[in-house]
Parts: sequence; structure tokens; C-alpha cells
Amino acid sequence: MDVDNKFFNVALLIVATLVVAKLISALLIPRSRKRLPPTVKAFPVMGGLIRFLKGPVVMLREEYPKLGSVFTLNLLNKNITFFIGPEVSSHFFKAAEADLSQQEVYQFNVPTFGPGVVFDVDYSVRQEQFRFFTE
Repeated sequence: MDVDNKFFNVALLIVATLVVAKLISALLIPRSRKRLPPTVKAFPVMGGLIRFLKGPVVMLREEYPKLGSVFTLNLLNKNITFFIGPEVSSHFFKAAEADLSQQEVYQFNVPTFGPGVVFDVDYSVRQEQFRFFTE
């Protein structure tokens, strides 16, 4: 009986600590004023990856009607935001570098397009090249 009581007390202490930590972080850590896109519901850590690997097109077709043309999927520790459709894709091409770093995300495309093209150039040159896509 004494062991059960100790186990209950330890479990209660852990839960209370987590609740207090969450309350303190909610009060002290400022939240971003920006509206973030909705997130695909999945199991923590691996859930988004599992859904994506089962079929990205299937996942996109399921989530688009529920979440709209912009939504985020958590793949392991990275958030991937999808822009679906022409009404939102211009935000990707015209976003400020501070808001959406295309060069960082698409560095793997440099061998595809070659050096000095699209994602291997500085922001001003890239914006000039993207103007061709959006006009």
C-alpha cells in the first residue's frame, strides 16, 4: 500500500509540474502576432512523416478541403507549409526573404537549375527571375 501511495504522489507531482510549467510559459513567453496556417492533425513526432510517406498526393487531397489552400505538416522536427493553387502561390514567389527563405529551403535544387540560377542567387536577382513565373 505504501508503494502505491508513493507512486501516486510522484505521478501527481510530475503532472502538477508540467501544468505549472505550461502556465508559466504561456504567461512569460510572448506569442507571435502573425497568424499561422492550420496544421495537419497527426500523431506527434512521426505522424506527419507516416501520412506523407503513405502518399503525399493522397494526403494533400484529403487535407485541402479541410484546411484550405495553405496548411502546415510537421515532418519529424520540421514544419512544411503547402501553398496550393494560383491564388496563394504568388505569396511564395513574392514573400520577403525575412518571412520566407526560399534559398534556404531550395538549396537542394541548385544542381537541377545550375549555379547562378533561381535559388543560387541573392534575393534581388531571384525576385527578378521569379517575376517571369508570376507574370
